[in-house]
This record gives sequence, structure tokens and C-alpha cells, in this order.
Amino acid sequence: MLDGPDGAGKSTQVQLLTEQLAKRGIHSISLREPGGTTAGEVIRSLLLERRQDKLTPVAETFLFEAARAQLVEEIVRPALQSGTWVICDRFTLSTLVYQGYAGGVDPKAIELMSKVATGGLQPDLYLVLWVDAAVGIARREARQADRMEAKGRRFIEAVSAAYKKLARGKHGKYAFIEAGGLVEGVRTQVWKQVEQLL
Repeated sequence: MLDGPDGAGKSTQVQLLTEQLAKRGIHSISLREPGGTTAGEVIRSLLLERRQDKLTPVAETFLFEAARAQLVEEIVRPALQSGTWVICDRFTLSTLVYQGYAGGVDPKAIELMSKVATGGLQPDLYLVLWVDAAVGIARREARQADRMEAKGRRFIEAVSAAYKKLARGKHGKYAFIEAGGLVEGVRTQVWKQVEQLL
């Protein structure tokens, strides 16, 4: 799974990683959260695109978990059972950071909800691409902000700080990658971590 604050280059690195795995003869699928299923895309629209709708952090959490539960059951588990690698742009860590540490929902409650939504499924590796809030904001200036980005600079700074603290504080399945540099340099760091799973 690739995760991190907005503007860290996750979508680009998901594409590059998928291509790199294909060169090694490894079949993979790339997904995004929320989304990936019919229900998930409807929820994505409500969560991210419809900025005029007022949602509390608790309501956001339930919606993210609903989309996740559908994605895991409909796409992720069948893919894993067939031997396909699953690469996902965001997963449970995003909800913990955005709605929990930055949004004020009890992180322990979110961890429990995520466990229920995924049926306990955990990634083999969590790649946290991290950039400072100012860098992320600058990279996203060319596009319209989604609901999360529109919450303001203080919220974005809280998100960036939480990712850094959590990813650096965890060991084993978490890899913290500074993503403020060139795309190719980040790609090299990502592949160095993934290659250990081959």
C-alpha cells in the first residue's frame, strides 16, 4: 500500500511500481481509496468531490470504512487468492490520520472500525511517501482542492505531521520515504523496499 499526505506523488508511484512489477513478470492490480467498486466510487464522490455537503469527521470515517469493506470483499481478497499483487493508493492509515489524528475521531475507534471493514486484512508493506505540508500544497495548486484539501492549511499541516510521526514510529511493515525530491529518486526508494518482498 502507498500512503501519505496529499501532494506526495502516490498516484505516480503506484503507476511506476505497477510497471516495474510487470517487467519482472508479476501480475498486479492498482486500486485507489475510496473507490474501486461501483459503491466505492459513489462514496468517493460524496466524500471528496461534493464539497458543499457538510460531513462530520465521524460520518466521514463510516463512509471511508464502508467503501473499504466493499473494496476488500469485492476486489482485494479475490485478487490475493488468485496470486495477484494488490497495490493500493491509500488504505487504513489514511483514515487514521485524516479523520483520527487530524479530524479528532478517537484513533482507537478508527483502528477497530478498520479491522472490521477489512476482516483483519493487513498489507505486507506500507510505503508512506512523505512531504512537508508546504511542498504538498505547492504541488496541488494547479488543481481544485477536494474536500480534505479544502479544510485549510492547519488541517493539512496536522495530516503531514501525523504521517511523519506514525510512519517513523512503526517498524516492520512500515517504510518511511522522503518524497520531496525527483520522481525517479522516489521510485528507486520505493522499489528498494518492494524488492525485499520478491
